[in-house]
Amino acid sequence: MSARHPHAAWARDYQPSDATDISALFRAVYGDHYVYADVYLPSQIQQRNASGQWRSAVAVRDGRLLGHATLWLDPARPGQAELALNAVHPDARGQGIASLLGRHLRAAAADLGIPLLTIKQVCSHPQSQYVARALGFHNTALLLDYVDSPFGKPEPESIVFGCLPLKPRPLPKLAWPAEWEAWLAPLRLAFGEKEGSPASLGLPGLALARHGQRLELAAQQPTEARLAEIAALPAGQLIYLKLPAAAETLARRRQLESAGFRFGGLLPAASGGWQLLWLRGLSGQNIRFCDEQAERLYRLGRNPQSA
Repeated sequence: MSARHPHAAWARDYQPSDATDISALFRAVYGDHYVYADVYLPSQIQQRNASGQWRSAVAVRDGRLLGHATLWLDPARPGQAELALNAVHPDARGQGIASLLGRHLRAAAADLGIPLLTIKQVCSHPQSQYVARALGFHNTALLLDYVDSPFGKPEPESIVFGCLPLKPRPLPKLAWPAEWEAWLAPLRLAFGEKEGSPASLGLPGLALARHGQRLELAAQQPTEARLAEIAALPAGQLIYLKLPAAAETLARRRQLESAGFRFGGLLPAASGGWQLLWLRGLSGQNIRFCDEQAERLYRLGRNPQSA
């Protein structure tokens, strides 16, 4: 598949001979600071594409590789693909190459029958937010202090998380807090709604995973005792707590806020449906957003009584 434009860059699917040039592209853009070391190893770029975990595309002009992006397919999250590993050579910025690659891969995802695309937009890189909006993504969550900066800055980097449904992915119809209404209304229009399901009682009660400074917890049964146990974790620990988007979770909102958690938005669950994200242990750095929906969610998290 390709999208070719005379006298301009054009997008095409990855070829094995691209691996070395892709690695050089990431070094030209990010130096030695990119969070995924795979991009510095051409053999890994090829292996990821050969295995089907990545489905990469490149932008080329006059035989020169100027941009890269991929659909990142995770077997643990069936039905989803992340539009990721976006890089545009400094000589080609401002020429629409990131959008060109995004359109190419959005069409590829539709051809593959992938129901949902996601994207992580770096807050300190406004262009990524503009590209996501142009491609039709809807911002559903804020991943604050998510990862070390790929630009070598001392402060952790925060992420705007966006979703683009290629097939229906309705939100649960719940008695949402009235303060969330202004933030939720655009998402209802984008995703639709259906009757919510109760929190599952048949799945493991708690899953934990550490990613750098971030501790991620997913609790399928948001009981008062379970949340009290989680709240007793060290106060300075950065915690991402994912709970079912269900009435049981909303009933525990005040308990979560009293324990120092702030609302971070909605994330697509691996099993389908949605999760509510709660954050604690943040650095407190001030962040500006290019998207009104993201800004509204940020204000809502800082002041739960208003959006």
